[in-house]
Amino acid sequence: MQEFLKGRLKLEEKKELRRLIKQSLDEDIGGGDVTTGCLFGRDFSVEAALIAKEDCLLCGIGVFREVFLCLSSECDFRFRYGDGDYLSGNTEVGRVVCGVKTMMKAERTALNFLQHLSGVATLTRAFVEKAGGLNIYDTRKTKPMLRNLEKYAVRIGGGRNHRFGLFDMVMIKDNHIFAFMKKNGIADRAEAVYRSVIRARESSAGRYKVEVEVENAGEALRAFEAGADIIMFDNADIAELEKFREAVGEGRKGLEIEWSGNVNFRNIGSLKGLRADRVSVGAITHSARAVDFSLKIRGAECT
Repeated sequence: MQEFLKGRLKLEEKKELRRLIKQSLDEDIGGGDVTTGCLFGRDFSVEAALIAKEDCLLCGIGVFREVFLCLSSECDFRFRYGDGDYLSGNTEVGRVVCGVKTMMKAERTALNFLQHLSGVATLTRAFVEKAGGLNIYDTRKTKPMLRNLEKYAVRIGGGRNHRFGLFDMVMIKDNHIFAFMKKNGIADRAEAVYRSVIRARESSAGRYKVEVEVENAGEALRAFEAGADIIMFDNADIAELEKFREAVGEGRKGLEIEWSGNVNFRNIGSLKGLRADRVSVGAITHSARAVDFSLKIRGAECT
């Protein structure tokens, strides 16, 4: 689904997107658009202008278009801008021409997707620009059923995608470590980090990268000894990360260091110069504010 607007969406991915759009339309339309039904008997063509009402990074224009096409193939789109374009407030993005019944049914759902995805892309770009060269990664803190689209928006904003789900990477988090300690009677957390990474590497047999969360340099060193691919300092002290870097020196070939935990727009600037390969930020998806767009029918303005 991430490649949707680049025209390289696979058949199954397009089916997945259309299912999502259809569910969203069904939620809104229900048994029918009673207002439009009351006002208009026969259908007729209308033209509407899509307006970005505030500064933003545009994202989701292809999904916006697909919402209309799920209702009718007889729609005409004349877009001036595409995903990744920066828009100033009150910019006309383009025009939509279709039957009035399709317009009224598609409008809200199409705008909801566009507003949300543009919000994610815009916030991601703001983080990337403020981070001073640090690689900004997303997380799994996404809205249910919107993960693929939100991760697409992150990429449009210049961020990078972390794992997509539980299926594509081993990531040993706090709760895994606590459960591992209980199951195996281990009292020392650093020892549990070491042994859980060993176990994961043996079980996955090279099929997946192995990442582990640590709280300090001691745990990180044990994870490094066990062969972790990525070590995440989660809610840790920067001094602990520096201590680990000094301990391993140049011998960390292939190892990535990640920083995470309560990273927000107020403190991201303070991380400039952090000696980490990546910073994961849940806020770019779970706290992105929707961008304000409108879709206004033209040709019947009051004077």
